[in-house]
Amino acid sequence: RFAHAAAVAVAEAPAKAYNPLFIYGDSGLGKTHLLHAIGHYAISLYPGIRVRYVSSEEFTNDFINSIANNRSSLFQSRYRDNDILLIDDIQFLQGKDSTQEAFFHTFNTLHDHNKQVVITSDLPPKHLTGFEDRMRSRFEWGLITDVQAPDLETRIAILRKKAQSEKLQVPDDILEYMATKVTSNIRELEGTLIRVTAFASLNKTPVDLSLVQTVLKDLITLDEDNVIAPV
Repeated sequence: RFAHAAAVAVAEAPAKAYNPLFIYGDSGLGKTHLLHAIGHYAISLYPGIRVRYVSSEEFTNDFINSIANNRSSLFQSRYRDNDILLIDDIQFLQGKDSTQEAFFHTFNTLHDHNKQVVITSDLPPKHLTGFEDRMRSRFEWGLITDVQAPDLETRIAILRKKAQSEKLQVPDDILEYMATKVTSNIRELEGTLIRVTAFASLNKTPVDLSLVQTVLKDLITLDEDNVIAPV
């Protein structure tokens, strides 16, 4: 929830609240969704604002191509001529010295001109060992916040929303059961719902507890401790 509040603050006041905003957490917890939400919300508040979302892999490929095609100036303008730069999975740049150098100068240019930078990672800055100290220190200039696995009530709400958006008919008790069994991340939770309903549809059977247990037997351990089985 703190990460969500920080994301809202950044969208409402780019480069004035927290700059950079560094969001970290395990895969599947909604970091990419938060980045897109920041961008969409900022655009709704400030029509004409220049927002760019990019994955670190895409940033790397763009940088490599700019060198190969002698288009460094185009690369620089693509990432520096923005009011908000949203860069996903920064850990992908670990060990890529030249790309890190390009991002270092991009970051400095944006920050020096009071432009917002939002970064996501699977690790906090201090654990990104494949980065130079000067880069890690810049990640720590603003606010560092983590995203955590959703609690039971939130997981149930996520499943209900997903079911509604996909027009899936699933009883509440089944949604609650799935929410108690799949606790690791949002992506797996939503995938579980799709898997169960697809199985029911293809086999023309109702979505009931027996079906869920059958479909998820390789994902969950149905024992007295309700332990998640290794995937």
